[in-house]
Amino acid sequence: MSYPSCFARHVADVAAVLTHPVLVGRILRRGNSGISVTSQLLHVVLFSLRYADTESWLPRNLMYIQWPAIARIIIFGGAIAIPIAMAYRASTEGRIILSRANTSRVLSEMLIYIVPAFLIAYRFNYTCFSWVENGSFCLPPQYFLNPPEDTDVWDDWDLPETWHPQTPSYSPFSTLLDYFSVRDLVNMDKRQAYEVAWSTSIFLAAIADIPQYITYYRHVQKKVDWWLVSSLALAALSRTFYMVHWVLRYIGFWSWDPVGFVGGLVQVLAFLLFLVLVVKKVIDVLSESNKDLEAQIREFDPRWGQGSEAEIPVVDVEKK
Repeated sequence: MSYPSCFARHVADVAAVLTHPVLVGRILRRGNSGISVTSQLLHVVLFSLRYADTESWLPRNLMYIQWPAIARIIIFGGAIAIPIAMAYRASTEGRIILSRANTSRVLSEMLIYIVPAFLIAYRFNYTCFSWVENGSFCLPPQYFLNPPEDTDVWDDWDLPETWHPQTPSYSPFSTLLDYFSVRDLVNMDKRQAYEVAWSTSIFLAAIADIPQYITYYRHVQKKVDWWLVSSLALAALSRTFYMVHWVLRYIGFWSWDPVGFVGGLVQVLAFLLFLVLVVKKVIDVLSESNKDLEAQIREFDPRWGQGSEAEIPVVDVEKK
């Protein structure tokens, strides 16, 4: 892996690590106002799916643990720390973050985001039953790193039969049945389950902050909460540098991650749209506030804004 690609990935990891501590600090300082419980629980779900295989990253001797595994542990721990901090802050105010009345609402909102993410990841993932362009192909990892011109070379790789390309076939009904094929789900092995879980987490991350955007947009008035916005900006910055990482890998090694790139692009564009709408709302609220203040002053003194009728004496002082 080239140095620029490694640097971009390390910057993305650092930004992801800082995302949750910033939000925890904001909760402990200013409370839970403007923070969506749904989004924070969705983050716990998506990082649980994404790092389900963290055990395979851990060495037997933890003295030799490397940065990727450390970053995973910190990020997942930070995602869990946010609901805990929200519950603690609510308890200090004599409240609870999930009452019986809104628990079902939060769970239904979570399913609205989790189910589509899983259905998309079910076919657009890294396993041998993922759909690629014009049909179902099962290609080995070596193919993406060094695509052979002659497909007969696959026979020299001594690959399982499932790795060989399958002839695509299309019809409206067969395609729909193949997409929701339960057979693939039942026959999925452990490695494939990890890949589908990872893809689900990427697509879920692209939309998991939407409840947070909606909640804060309704909450914000005259001042931007820079703690909260900074946390969201760090998450978007992390995905931006991950996309840079994959672009550099594609340039250098003809290898890239379409799932991560598309999911990251949607997440970054959603954050930019949210930022523009929030800043616009704050400006509009401040403008309306100034107009209301002038109206109140005019009601008290109709002469507000008019020129003075009295003459102002001018003292002419000459230097003697």
